[in-house]
Amino acid sequence: MFSKIKNGLGKLLYSNTFSAVHGYVQMITMFSWLILLHFTSACYVIYLLTGLCGYYCRIVCNQDKQEIFKKSERLNLIAASVFSLFIIAANYDIYRSMLKPIVASIIQPSTVQSFYNHSSLVVFLLFLFCFPFLFLGGMYVAYFILKFVTNKVSLFAWNQVLHTSSAGRVFLQTFGLLTLVHALILLLSFYPGTLSGDSIVQIRQTLSDSYNNLHPVYHTLLIKFFMMIGLDVFHDINTGIALYSVFSVVFTSAVFAYGVVTLYQLNISKKILMAVTTVFLIFPQHIFYSFTMWKDIIFSAFVLLFTVSMLRYIEKIGKGNRLNLFMVLFSSLGMCLFRGNGFIVLLITIIAFALLFGKTMRRMCVSLTAILLSAYIVTFPVLSSFHLEQADFVELSSIPLQQVARTLKYDNDLNDRQIELISYVADIDAVANRYYPYLSNNVKFYIREHGNQEYIKEHKLAFLALYLELGITHPKSYIIAWVDQTKGFWNAGYDHRRFIFYCEENTLGIRQTVTSNGLNKAVHAWAKFFEYFELFKPFVSIGFHSWLILLVCFLGYRKKDKLTVLLTVPCLAIVFSLMIGTPSFAEFRYAYALFCCLPFLAVAAFRKPSSKEIIKNS
Repeated sequence: MFSKIKNGLGKLLYSNTFSAVHGYVQMITMFSWLILLHFTSACYVIYLLTGLCGYYCRIVCNQDKQEIFKKSERLNLIAASVFSLFIIAANYDIYRSMLKPIVASIIQPSTVQSFYNHSSLVVFLLFLFCFPFLFLGGMYVAYFILKFVTNKVSLFAWNQVLHTSSAGRVFLQTFGLLTLVHALILLLSFYPGTLSGDSIVQIRQTLSDSYNNLHPVYHTLLIKFFMMIGLDVFHDINTGIALYSVFSVVFTSAVFAYGVVTLYQLNISKKILMAVTTVFLIFPQHIFYSFTMWKDIIFSAFVLLFTVSMLRYIEKIGKGNRLNLFMVLFSSLGMCLFRGNGFIVLLITIIAFALLFGKTMRRMCVSLTAILLSAYIVTFPVLSSFHLEQADFVELSSIPLQQVARTLKYDNDLNDRQIELISYVADIDAVANRYYPYLSNNVKFYIREHGNQEYIKEHKLAFLALYLELGITHPKSYIIAWVDQTKGFWNAGYDHRRFIFYCEENTLGIRQTVTSNGLNKAVHAWAKFFEYFELFKPFVSIGFHSWLILLVCFLGYRKKDKLTVLLTVPCLAIVFSLMIGTPSFAEFRYAYALFCCLPFLAVAAFRKPSSKEIIKNS
């Protein structure tokens, strides 16, 4: 009986009638996906471009509509289904935006809100209606893009010819151009640099010699080095700031040039080298961030340096591999010292190294592990011996705090024991009222200023149990809080602060001076153009860059190129770390490393892997 049903189903799936119907289903759901997502609060143009790309790939690749059922397509289907589910999760508010006008057209206005508050049946029916279109549409869009990559994978490779002639000249030309342009913009339009409130806090620490590790202390000490020169030699605080800004320009330019010269040594065409250089030269994120006093900028440069150096070391690019090894270790140490999630990035990379290369890279894995342990020692035991304050509990618990705060605000059904336990730390109503879906600072600052963090430390297990209990009984609140807090890093872009153009108001005498008003206005307009002109938003979208790096990783896997897969791991690890601990849902600087690495990764992924880099049994 079962075999008859199976055979009958098989005949149906491979019949011409089903193929025709399936083709119409694909087109209808893909079109519906784009229509329904028009209600999104995210950047719609990214969905539109992705959908059009998916439809084009369908035309190119979907000659056999039955091929989707083959075993070889399972990975594409699984990846596409996960992508589609994430898009649905990020756009859960579409159901709400669609529900109100539907209810309003049926019910009298005076009873709309009352009905809306008790309309679980309508929500359920609306969900049943929209979910298949959103899910299948998103799945087909992603599936055909991945299928195109899979079918054309042989085209995504070129025979590299390593050479070192003129490499020094290419590096110096690229470095000189980047440094000259960015330094001129700094000195003529934004002298002595751009500083946020966090920057001022770190500067105050250098002046008072009172440090903590809430902002990485080693970055603060780097700032102090230039501040000392400015104050002791030039007797001017603005000169000290300018010296740091010039250093930042020089360092980021050198790392970008190192990536470009590596591509040159892989025999990439001059047109592509010019395109990559142009991205680093004129895109506003690279202009403004080159002289912004944030730890995230130096950290991101270290991530790119680490990625480039890993490729150089494994491919043995250059006259000697000792320099490549040094750069790998140096950049890995820099990642750990300049951002807290650098430890997570390095740890995940070491695990990926071990899984992908095994015994062939044992020495590298051991060396990176030694760096990780050394960075841990100098960050925690050493700083603790100097009685430097580390990041507190609330700083490390942004997402759990948001999940609990949302539960307190929207699910007022805690039992007496749970209420009593939370009340020992902070006022429940105050925490609930301070909940904001996209930023944990309101809750964090309240608990830090008015709460009892010591009680949490003394009763860790009790609060862990409470967190798990609330998650089990209120999964909806936990999931929505997590989605709202992280979706900027894995969904299409959102309008959120990306650049700063100023020096934060302060009493230290730091003032921004504009020498060329024309250049200042032109650079401002250029940045605004990327932020507000729809077709340019993909270039500054965090989530879109996450998708592209995942696509590069997928391409590497399909090519059985484990080095390409490995090169994407640091960026993907950054996204993962933000998905479990970001305080802001779409803070551009947190993910700036993705924008630094993608131009390099997108080109390096086309290299043809050597035999030792082939993934076996895939």
